[in-house]
Amino acid sequence: MLKRRLIMLLSIFILVMGVPVGTVMAQDTNATFELKLKFTDKDVKLSIIGHGLMDMYAYDLELSYDENILAFSKAETSIAGFSVQPILSANTIRIAHTKIGETSGEKGNVELSAITFKRIGAGATAIKLSNIKLVDSKLDMVTLEPKVTAAVKDDPNVLIFSDIKGHWAKEAIERAAALGITSGYPDGTFRPGNKVTRAEFTTMITHAFTLQSATGITPEFADAAMLPQWAKTSIAEAAGAGIVTGYADGTFRPNQLITRTEMTAILVRVLDLQMNAQGKPTFADTDQIPAWAQPSIVAAVNAGIIKGTGGNNFSPKSNASRAESVTIIMAALDYQAGQKG
Repeated sequence: MLKRRLIMLLSIFILVMGVPVGTVMAQDTNATFELKLKFTDKDVKLSIIGHGLMDMYAYDLELSYDENILAFSKAETSIAGFSVQPILSANTIRIAHTKIGETSGEKGNVELSAITFKRIGAGATAIKLSNIKLVDSKLDMVTLEPKVTAAVKDDPNVLIFSDIKGHWAKEAIERAAALGITSGYPDGTFRPGNKVTRAEFTTMITHAFTLQSATGITPEFADAAMLPQWAKTSIAEAAGAGIVTGYADGTFRPNQLITRTEMTAILVRVLDLQMNAQGKPTFADTDQIPAWAQPSIVAAVNAGIIKGTGGNNFSPKSNASRAESVTIIMAALDYQAGQKG
């Protein structure tokens, strides 16, 4: 039993750390590989098949793909044993699996892994099997570079959410969903016109940006008992960083709908934009913008992260929709990336 456990742990170590063991190459030196694709409404399912295997006890493979078009969902295998948690990095994924105990490896033609990707954007792309390490039952290992590619054709009709086709914010919504900033509803809709609460917008902000606490102290709001459980951590993080504030009565009002003015001011703080205290917007409805927010709105407009609503109006008191919120957040992220670049 102890020997079997040692074999298992050693195999996993080989796969994850890439440490070669033994001086003899594994028997599967001449194995070949094939990638097969199957498409569903929103999923791209990839089957990785090994051909001519002689004694495959464990494998560690690396795939490359365009994460702007595909997002990894899950990996499965019918081979008995232990799978290492997939390792994701920029446009790549590593998947490893080992059999357990003193048993022979797989032979012949075998499906190594079935991987599901979510389609998050239109466009043609490819999935490539860059390299694969094979370990046989004697723990001898070989590294192969099959360079096998599977083409994913463009499908402009693929929708991540069923209700955003043709919507002006479709691209921003799909990008935000891919980054985990926002999500849809169980029925597959995004509901872009729904209004956003202060708790919801604050949560999106903490998912989109890395915030640093300015004081190390999280304010205690008078209505703390009203904060939704799912938003408490995000509100505490944003408040501690000075990104969101409460009202004069000490409340946060998490369920109150956020206005375009509040949304803009929050993102100006996130980006730490320079403001002119005397700055005054040039919108037709500037007189409706609170004096305290006017410099923030000038800074945001100059940075290109927000625009007016038509007719040269800013509509400062309007409640922001889900589409508007996501669009301004993505614009802020693009601005931040441009500053760092």
